[in-house]
Amino acid sequence: MRHFIEKKVSGNSDWVLLIRKMFHAFFEGWINFMDPPSCSKSASTDSLEYDLPELPSLPQNERGISPEQNSKSAAPVRHLRPTECSICGKPANGYHYDVPSCNGCKTFFRRLCISEKNFVCKTAGDCYDLTKPNRPMKCRPCRYEKCIMSGMNPLAMQVDEKEATAGNFQKLTKRANISSCRNDEEYENDKIHQIVKKQIIEHITSKEAKMQKVVGAVNYLEMKIHEFRLSSYNPHWKNLPNLEGFLKMGTIISLATTTEPMPGWPLKASPVPPKPPNFSMANGPQYSPNKKQWLMYDLMLSIEYAKAFGFFTELDFIDRMILMKYVALALMNLQISYYTVSRKYDSIVHPDGSMPPAKVGMVYNETVMSIAPLIRFEIEKTEFALLKAICLCNPAVPNLSDHAREILSKEREQYADALFDHCLRNRRDGPTQFAELIGMVDLLERQQRMQKDLHLLHVAPFVAKIPNEHKMWLIEDIMND
Repeated sequence: MRHFIEKKVSGNSDWVLLIRKMFHAFFEGWINFMDPPSCSKSASTDSLEYDLPELPSLPQNERGISPEQNSKSAAPVRHLRPTECSICGKPANGYHYDVPSCNGCKTFFRRLCISEKNFVCKTAGDCYDLTKPNRPMKCRPCRYEKCIMSGMNPLAMQVDEKEATAGNFQKLTKRANISSCRNDEEYENDKIHQIVKKQIIEHITSKEAKMQKVVGAVNYLEMKIHEFRLSSYNPHWKNLPNLEGFLKMGTIISLATTTEPMPGWPLKASPVPPKPPNFSMANGPQYSPNKKQWLMYDLMLSIEYAKAFGFFTELDFIDRMILMKYVALALMNLQISYYTVSRKYDSIVHPDGSMPPAKVGMVYNETVMSIAPLIRFEIEKTEFALLKAICLCNPAVPNLSDHAREILSKEREQYADALFDHCLRNRRDGPTQFAELIGMVDLLERQQRMQKDLHLLHVAPFVAKIPNEHKMWLIEDIMND
């Protein structure tokens, strides 16, 4: 500004002197105004150089000093926000009283903590068991107990003198409070105890979630198997491959959702029970589009059931062949027996309403021997689904490789744990029910051995006379192991 004005009035020296004096007076007044009287500095009107106030010093980190040079400064630790409430399973808003929880459970715990109320559950005391779906969560005593078991800390509350005298608050703080007379060693032991307790609670919660996931998976698979049995998928048995072909082809259970139910079922009941098939026929059983060959069809479903498990693909192909030759018939017998019992029958009835051959001879007796125990146990759907998975994961099958035995042992243990946990939670005599169900595995193995012996003695000689193009090779592969 000054140079600009001097340039404009350079022709008149009086104007230049006047303007200079004006600038001198202005800057001298501004400096005196900005500086306190005790800190002001003398300024000469003959010079344009003035001392300006110093800027405040910056912190070390803002001067460019690296975090490594500043050892005392530490970066704050960021904690992920919890997503699920540990008490009710709803979305969590954060950590309340040291536990991931929602605002509703936080408020509920505080309200009961500073009160004198005591409630008693009117049911089994497991209303807030998150492993049991479709359970109404309206029980206040179970919710309060779940808050305590999840580790909600009453010492984290802000309470006044009146609230601190509440009975519930006194009880909880008496357990959680660390007495001032304890020495450092006792305090550390108490801290370790709290950490271990929290880890145990987290372990139990994760185990419950894992059990629920296992139960949900096997129940869903059984639902799809049942839909497939009722579907209209019924190819000619001559077009179906042998056991090796079924294991090499992709799974076909997905057809249960794309194929409609078989029309015309249940079929009209015959007044006379059917006779045993005539194995001397040259062309095999007669094909009917609306009636399935249930022995062939259910054995096929046993193989498709096994192929739906992830661990089954980890087995070598020869191990898969050995395993299915041994367990396919047992899986079929358990499937048929449970379906019969669930429909309140004591003898085999197929989904189309048809019945097996007349109740004569050893063949019938060996076929229905697995029905009576299921009636006596009053087996439930989840128990059946887990028991079937246990029958599939049989590490005691002869000639399996060590790799296969290791995988099957691990899987069987998982499903056995889930079955035991389910029996404890849902049966009054849980351990007894579990022992009875596990005993079915031995019965199913004896049943299939008897059926294979009968096939070898009474059926195989007739089947040997049938041309190869008319044989049901899947049945022959499984029966003649």
